[in-house]
Amino acid sequence: MTGHLQFDLIKKLNEKNSNENIVFSPLGLEIVLSLSSNGAEGETQKEILKVLNYKNVDKANETCKGIIKEFEKNKDALIIANSILTKIRAKENFIKKGIEYEAKIEELKNYRQVNDWAKKKTKNNINKIIDKLDDNIYMILLNALYFESFWDKKFDPQMTQNMDFLNSNDEKQISKVKMMFKRGEKLGYYENNNLQAVKLNYDEKAKSVNAIVILPNKEIHIDSLIKQFNNRMYEEIINGLNEKNVNLFIPQFEIEFTINMNEILEELGIKKAFTKDAEFKGITDKIPLFIGKVLQKNYINVNEEGTQASSITEVDYVYECSKSKDKNSVDFIADRPFIFILTNKNLPKGHDILFFSKLFKIEDDEDFY
Repeated sequence: MTGHLQFDLIKKLNEKNSNENIVFSPLGLEIVLSLSSNGAEGETQKEILKVLNYKNVDKANETCKGIIKEFEKNKDALIIANSILTKIRAKENFIKKGIEYEAKIEELKNYRQVNDWAKKKTKNNINKIIDKLDDNIYMILLNALYFESFWDKKFDPQMTQNMDFLNSNDEKQISKVKMMFKRGEKLGYYENNNLQAVKLNYDEKAKSVNAIVILPNKEIHIDSLIKQFNNRMYEEIINGLNEKNVNLFIPQFEIEFTINMNEILEELGIKKAFTKDAEFKGITDKIPLFIGKVLQKNYINVNEEGTQASSITEVDYVYECSKSKDKNSVDFIADRPFIFILTNKNLPKGHDILFFSKLFKIEDDEDFY
């Protein structure tokens, strides 16, 4: 492991979804696991904290509470919410910690309650998490992350044009897409022998959030790049961004992605929590709880106006335009698979990626036919 959960998750998730579009929130998962660690004891707690890269539960709580407070500074663009839905009377200390995470504590009644909460917190982007509530589910922890903002300078819809997109870098698999375009725009730009990257800014209500678009060179497969993706590479890109005139081509895209995180978390080192030997006596002594499922459902939409992104993490405890370009500008043409990251520069290093997306393929846009 790299010692940074967000990069460990990105690599594992992509490894298991190498030929798919993905979007997920490493931060949403971290917050739910940190809250869970307050109800764990012994080896179960040690495994969770080790994967989270915290020495103790107090440090996990301190970091997460700071992240939640930072979200509140940008509440017009960023929403974070936590919830504990329970059928049992949990121990007072666990409930107290939940309140410190600003979690809403409610009796768990039915599956509609879970879906209604998700729908409300993501402004109708994620309307359903579960189809039923199994009898052996005694508690559900939920985290919602929602981001919505306009670009600081919107793309002109009249400049959007019909262009080819090479799905999976394969010239035989080409889709016609709506490619947004900016000519000679001053943007944060970085390049090395393997990739190009640009930084896009959002409007006043989301000044701390940026979109980082990373485009591998044509001869480098996107999965090979993600396999090497770590904190060092990420910091090199972020710190290397310098203002430059860029002819930017980027497609409109929309991704929905749901993933059961159990297998990935087990591979990273959280094992006992998923077994009947789990030690969650910090939640209750009366029922031997273990984690049945860690599910995350995500959505992102990028267009000329801006970006909308949503994530719900659930933990169940169970018994383009004119083609003319500025000749003095560098070209950034995202006509093949690329990475799209939403990052918050005010969050601590290692915890600053709100959403990570990989656009691997796009269906033909029917509006062009």
